[in-house]
Amino acid sequence: MNLLNEVLKNKEQGYAFYYQDENQKITKVNGKLTDINSNDISFDTDFRLASVSKQFIAYGIIKLVENKLLDYDTTIKEIFNDLPEYFNKITIKHLLTHTSGIYDYETIPHKDDDKQILDRDILTFLQTTTQTYFEPGSKYQYSNTGFILLGLIIEEVSKEKIAIYLGKIFKEVGMTNTMVNYQGITEIPNRAYGHIIENGELIVKDQYWCSATIGDGGIYSNINDLNKWIDYLLSNETKLKQTMFKINTLNDGTKTEYGYGIQVIEVNNKLLYYHCGDTIGTNTLILFSSDFKLRCIFLTNLGNVETRLLKDAIVEEIKNKF
Repeated sequence: MNLLNEVLKNKEQGYAFYYQDENQKITKVNGKLTDINSNDISFDTDFRLASVSKQFIAYGIIKLVENKLLDYDTTIKEIFNDLPEYFNKITIKHLLTHTSGIYDYETIPHKDDDKQILDRDILTFLQTTTQTYFEPGSKYQYSNTGFILLGLIIEEVSKEKIAIYLGKIFKEVGMTNTMVNYQGITEIPNRAYGHIIENGELIVKDQYWCSATIGDGGIYSNINDLNKWIDYLLSNETKLKQTMFKINTLNDGTKTEYGYGIQVIEVNNKLLYYHCGDTIGTNTLILFSSDFKLRCIFLTNLGNVETRLLKDAIVEEIKNKF
């Protein structure tokens, strides 16, 4: 089975692909950073990770808890006192597991795609809200707003800019070309710019009004660095099974398929970790399992690519094989 059939939509589509299991290793690259005259994509090319960024935000929070600067039961109101009273019921754990019920910032009215919203703007937005979608902890509902808040909490508690704080983690792991992107400020030398297909042609479309936020998807990385990240996580898997890799349970005892910043699913009674990313002009997937001894990383600078289909194909192959 050719796994890439699930995610290739154009012969000029830019992507970097890495797959490895016990029996094989598949590596492929294609396309350009921007236009036809730009450099070729390689395993050192930095893509916007989109929601794959969330696991780094989550790990940043985990480190704050380990250093006793924060607790998973700390309420958001304790950190940002100017938020509405209902934030007394929302904890760090609720944000990490997408069970807070806070409003989606994507619902903010906007008229101009060129005027980008920033992380701090989300605090202003939340100050105007009066309730959650549901009782915190009672449901799972994916929340970009929650992870933007977590990024702001990292800065508030650590007293460091998030690029500095996470940069220390990247350095510890050996991820020398991974960085937080402040749009229009950060220089990313080998950056893949997002594309869309319009009238059958690839055109650059890299930014829109909510693609400059950091906490929900503003980290750039590449295949080589993400392989180091997987190595690092799996070397600490035993400890992380109590936090990052632990399947969350709702108030009524129902299990979700989310840990702290990463999806956790059971396949044939074994664990598989993954996360997809989706933003304008870019789609991503990271997937790995020590139980099945496999990993997959797919980064493409083409929008509207369903990387979840690649995950589904791998899961189906596992079910048939094991």
